[in-house]
Amino acid sequence: MRRKTQSYQSFILKQKIVPYLFLLPNLLIFSIFIILPALIGIYYSFTDMSLFTFGSPDWIGLANYKEIFADPDFLAAMWNTIKLVLVTVPLMFVASLLIATLIVQPIKAKGFFRAVYYWPVMISAIVVGIIWQWILAGDFGLFNTTLKALGLNPMQTFINPDFAWWSVVFAILWSRSGYYMIIFVAALLSIPESLYEAAEVDGATKVQKFLFVTYPSLRAARLMVFILVTMEIFKTYPLVVTLTGGGPFDATTFTVQYIYETAFQSYHVGLASAMSVVMLLIVTIFTAFNFFMSRRGENK
Repeated sequence: MRRKTQSYQSFILKQKIVPYLFLLPNLLIFSIFIILPALIGIYYSFTDMSLFTFGSPDWIGLANYKEIFADPDFLAAMWNTIKLVLVTVPLMFVASLLIATLIVQPIKAKGFFRAVYYWPVMISAIVVGIIWQWILAGDFGLFNTTLKALGLNPMQTFINPDFAWWSVVFAILWSRSGYYMIIFVAALLSIPESLYEAAEVDGATKVQKFLFVTYPSLRAARLMVFILVTMEIFKTYPLVVTLTGGGPFDATTFTVQYIYETAFQSYHVGLASAMSVVMLLIVTIFTAFNFFMSRRGENK
């Protein structure tokens, strides 16, 4: 009897405690490098912390938050970022899904095309910015050189705020669509062929099969892509700095660049921390909205 009791206790120990021991290293790393810096940043957002503060900074309450919401440059940078998210996320979603849908078709050299579309993902954001800066730059860029060769007038590329803003959008789409294409390809290949066969028996066209079989089956992939793209666009920084430098006239100055300049050029770490907290809240709202819309789609 005693032996059975010990065996049962050993079984309970393995089932309830051992799994958490395997998670412990990751939880420890996550806490040290993610949770702890986040909590420190939130604390600094209520202080007058600067790069030259030695010892404990002074607690100033909500003063930093009042200052950033009265700062027109910060509000402009935030609006630029939200506008970039609202435009780029749907375009990225459509582009990556379209490429994935085409790439899974029974075509020759399928692997070659997948490699070509994925290739820009392997290039660092800084190099992508330099490449497109070279293509679109002034009179000597590839774009304007081509226009001249065709007998057309060159365009005022990075002098025009609208052109600079759309060049950022296009560079992001070019460099990142391949990554999200891979997610959609994996999801498309996991759809059971029997669903398409049943749709064909019912006389469904290709468009109907996509709308009523393919698209609903991609619900998890769609949610993942929306969330990942949203967070990535909010954090856009190296590509923009190398491509436009935030100009012209701050048309491409986004939130992360403004936070960086506030912290490391103006040395106001507390103020920059408050901006980071505000951005975190906005990203959380966007993510929660995506979850809500996805859950609403499941319940229909």
